[in-house]
Amino acid sequence: MIFTTSILSQILPLEQITSAMLYSTLNKIGLEVESFCVKVAPNGVVVGKILECKKHPDATKLNVCQVAIGGVEGAYETRQIVCGAPNAREGIYVAVALEGAQLPEIAIKKAVLRGVESCGMLCSTTELGFPKLNDGIVELDSSMGELIIGKELCAYPIFNDAVYEISITPNRGDCMSLMGVARDLSVAFDLELKPLNVSKACDNAPGIGRVLQIVANSKHDASLLFQALETTPSTMPLNVNMLLAYNEILEGYWLKDAINFSTLFSGVIVNAYPQSFCQLDSQKAVLTLKKDEKGFESIYCGEKKLSSIGINLCAYDTQKQCVSTQCGKDTKEFIILEASYIAPEIIAQKVLETKEKVDTKLFQRTSRGSSPDLKTGLSLLSGLLLGENGVLYADAQELIDIPAKDSISLDIALMARVIGVHLEKVKVVTILKALGFEVETLSDNNLIIAKPPLFRHDIVRFQDIVEEIIRFYGIDSVPSTPLPFVQNNQANDASKEYYFKRNLAQKAVGVGFNETVHFVFDDKEKLQNYGFEVLCEDLELLNPITEDLNTLRSTLLLGLLRAVSRNFNNGFNAISLFEIGAVYDRMRIQKSKIAFIQSGLLAEEQYPNAKGIQGNFFSFCDRIARVIGGFSLEPLESSVKLFHSGQCAKVLRNGKTLGMIATLHPKVAKEFGLSEVGETYLCELDLKLLTESLPKVKMYSKFQKTQRDLSIVVDKAIPYFKIRECIANLQVPSIVSFYPLDVYSDSTLQDKISLTIRFGLQSDSKTLEEKDISEAMEIVLNALKTKFAVELR
Repeated sequence: MIFTTSILSQILPLEQITSAMLYSTLNKIGLEVESFCVKVAPNGVVVGKILECKKHPDATKLNVCQVAIGGVEGAYETRQIVCGAPNAREGIYVAVALEGAQLPEIAIKKAVLRGVESCGMLCSTTELGFPKLNDGIVELDSSMGELIIGKELCAYPIFNDAVYEISITPNRGDCMSLMGVARDLSVAFDLELKPLNVSKACDNAPGIGRVLQIVANSKHDASLLFQALETTPSTMPLNVNMLLAYNEILEGYWLKDAINFSTLFSGVIVNAYPQSFCQLDSQKAVLTLKKDEKGFESIYCGEKKLSSIGINLCAYDTQKQCVSTQCGKDTKEFIILEASYIAPEIIAQKVLETKEKVDTKLFQRTSRGSSPDLKTGLSLLSGLLLGENGVLYADAQELIDIPAKDSISLDIALMARVIGVHLEKVKVVTILKALGFEVETLSDNNLIIAKPPLFRHDIVRFQDIVEEIIRFYGIDSVPSTPLPFVQNNQANDASKEYYFKRNLAQKAVGVGFNETVHFVFDDKEKLQNYGFEVLCEDLELLNPITEDLNTLRSTLLLGLLRAVSRNFNNGFNAISLFEIGAVYDRMRIQKSKIAFIQSGLLAEEQYPNAKGIQGNFFSFCDRIARVIGGFSLEPLESSVKLFHSGQCAKVLRNGKTLGMIATLHPKVAKEFGLSEVGETYLCELDLKLLTESLPKVKMYSKFQKTQRDLSIVVDKAIPYFKIRECIANLQVPSIVSFYPLDVYSDSTLQDKISLTIRFGLQSDSKTLEEKDISEAMEIVLNALKTKFAVELR
């Protein structure tokens, strides 16, 4: 939000407050100043008045103006100035840059334009270094103060102004308005807010009931207040347009600008329904509050929906309306004014459930909490629109049902312990009352009952009020004291999970993997194209941060592949990465996973390995085993297109599938620019299934361990894991370990292979003799012959 000292001084007496004080105080009370600057009109620019405006004799788009730059009426000092602005006309007050003035972009000199002498320049706001208000010259009016011809423009506060841009946290919807900021500053500086000049209906004004009827079809959550007036289209005051331009919400249509200013100033959501837009009955307008097809409370005129409370205002075409009002600017128009309020939690939840398209600026206000002071908002709007000849109808139509806030008990002694300094009860009461709280003091000096104001949606508990007190007491005023602290056992499930993840990460780094971190968002289309599951439509992100990060990721592998591709493009040819992070299934259920990728060389070229060390599938498996512990593999047929068919396996431990391991498909490698790197290997595992377990004590044999190799000829279609299961199920006591040692094939073996398995044999009670070893090997060989028809090689 952006505001200036001149506009803030309309509701807060700032005569004794410097810009430095204001800057410092805003930061202290939590309204962080993002930017600050002082805008000053250049010297030599004065208030002028166009006395005469005629067409240039030799240029269709230029006017020759006689401009008063000093003196008094009847004895003005004038200058002849040639001007091409479309809004230059007789009678208006303008900003005149005299000869010698130095503007931000140009130095003013006497010139001859198409044969006509021009002594000065009529300026726009942008030429003076201020925000753009229109496509022509700036028209000065009394909103900047008394217009004195010849007075330097920089002598007026609006053209010698401090401009503040503040950051509003999401919980402070009340400070998204000028009145909200002024309220906080009034407490901080101990100032009293100035009363607003509100418009009132004339004594003989007709009653609103003659022209407007409001109907509510059922119980409603929204509160509404309506007024009606007749007025002619008018130009908004200069100070209004300047504030809107600073905030980049100046639209150039008088009715829309009046609405924007009233909302920005008061924080109340206001709206207007002009008769030319709504086609209201000339005798009596009947507006109905009812729910639309998606359940949003909306205003209808007959069957036509005019607006939706909290998400969309009256959607008239401002360009079309501008044309129509210019054509009939002397004709009064009947306008219905509306102020609305709906609880932020209600409208935010409804939009989340329905994913309704909303006016983002409006919804930002209503979902954070707009002001429920509907009367003030309407008074500001009607005051801007009424003009000198307008008619404001007496009374108002209302549908108001704003629930009261719950009271909160405050223990002064407890507050003192939380803050770190004792506060007098009177001081606490004074701050709370200044902030709009209803305060009830009890006979017990330690207790206060405080009811938050309706506009403070963020205050619901004791701690929230303590935060308010410390904001205005000043955190710097609290003396520093040592904090007594006794460390308790902080171990819990979350900490155990954290340390487990960090332990895995350290092991991964120890075997040569580098850790990466990516967004939890990914590209939905690419996830689908590669065969990964994506979120259900009902659970998709409402406001993705970019088009490429439009859903929650269901795998870590795509992020790792992109990282490998970037590293390869940067000249690296030995890339090993891992990531630990969250992924989400189609129902948005979160899981933690760890993923690895190895691409290119295992180690880069370096003596004594002049060609580097080539990586392969088995070395990749070995590195992962050194991180997570031992595991076994079984073939896996996957629909995921990243994985090479026939080179994809399940990772198992104790019969449970931990995840998968695979070679990257050549087609995908080409898409990521990794074809020339060499093979790329992927692995992704579920962290929940990798939980650490305490080591189990096993009997240690004192007797010698013996090795024995068994070479068999077996059908190559039989996977090793089936052979492994067969041997393990035998549970031969003397066999303590076994693993494949060698695989051999040639043309003589045809569709079979030679497999050598190395066995470790040991007994807990004696040294094994040859007959014991032979007997164990015979049991294994017979079992393999029976089940797989193997032959001894």
